[in-house]
Amino acid sequence: MSKSCSQMASSSSRHGKKVAHFVRNASPNGWIGDDEERHKFGCYRKLFEVVPHKFLDLELFRREGFLFQDWLVDVGLAKFVDMTGDCYRDLVQVFYHNLKVVGGVICSRVKGVDIKIDDEIWLSFTGLKGEGFMSHERKFELNQWTNKKKIYKEYLRSPTRLKVYKPYLLDGLKIEEKMCAFVLTWVILLGRCLRDLLTTTDLFVVHAIKTWIPTIWVAVMSEHMIEIASSHGHILPYGVFISSVLKHHQVDLTGEKIIWCTKSNEIGKAALRHNGLKKTKDGWVSNDVDETPSTFTPQTEFERFVVDQFRRLSTRISKVEKSLIMIHNKLDEYNALITPSASQSDDEDDTIEDESMETSNSD
Repeated sequence: MSKSCSQMASSSSRHGKKVAHFVRNASPNGWIGDDEERHKFGCYRKLFEVVPHKFLDLELFRREGFLFQDWLVDVGLAKFVDMTGDCYRDLVQVFYHNLKVVGGVICSRVKGVDIKIDDEIWLSFTGLKGEGFMSHERKFELNQWTNKKKIYKEYLRSPTRLKVYKPYLLDGLKIEEKMCAFVLTWVILLGRCLRDLLTTTDLFVVHAIKTWIPTIWVAVMSEHMIEIASSHGHILPYGVFISSVLKHHQVDLTGEKIIWCTKSNEIGKAALRHNGLKKTKDGWVSNDVDETPSTFTPQTEFERFVVDQFRRLSTRISKVEKSLIMIHNKLDEYNALITPSASQSDDEDDTIEDESMETSNSD
């Protein structure tokens, strides 16, 4: 890196700019070997957009009294949602353009270097393991016994106010479920035009996170990448992760344009206000909830001791609940294997595109 480039990087970091760029020396068109594919890439390259990276401040939300971040930790997503790093936008575009699947493994070729993202790469860079259940799929055994409308209704703050539970909007969800779904659409399965709507897959994923179902997250995210590449999607996710993989494969990064990950990429308190929450002395609540005074504030040492004991008891109860959920999931899995599914599929609802959310006239 030249001295001027180094000065540019240090100056931008000191002033806290959101994005800084290096001037590149080569056209990415030259990285495509096939003449026809090179022409296509050159024509449509400006339409591609690498999704701005977002990462989660787990400790901040824990200090603010939330629970959803612990759900993410429990299912093994902590390292992934906390990932930071630089993004080489042009190289990410080439990676997706050349993406193919060989033996179930994502492969590509960037600047003459063969790239392979196997289970070892996923584990090393994201902490995700290729083991668990395909809990994001409708055909998964446990999901055969799960009604997605029922899941969504249970997550709503006021389920009786709605007559139709589709489309599945984030607005109206309980606080913890809403923040979990927000992280899903902005960090885990990003790359969509509408982030305020949940798909059927999203509902199953949120359900798996909340109920602690071991999930093959490598498959979830690999399928997401493959779907975007195969459909020639113009919104490309996981730029920081892919850039880290390119570094690992020793792709020449000299002169490449860099998008740095800064504090502005962090999902913090601003995301809470974005999701219609406000902070009161009793914690974070929805904006439409009237503030009420705290029913009890410990004043004496004895009162503080009692409150602390109740908190400890609540923590132990929470752990027991998690254990019961795991046992329940195991039993459901066993029943699904020995008993034909008795539930009626509601997949036909997914074909209704014009159905809209209705609000009843009575509260």
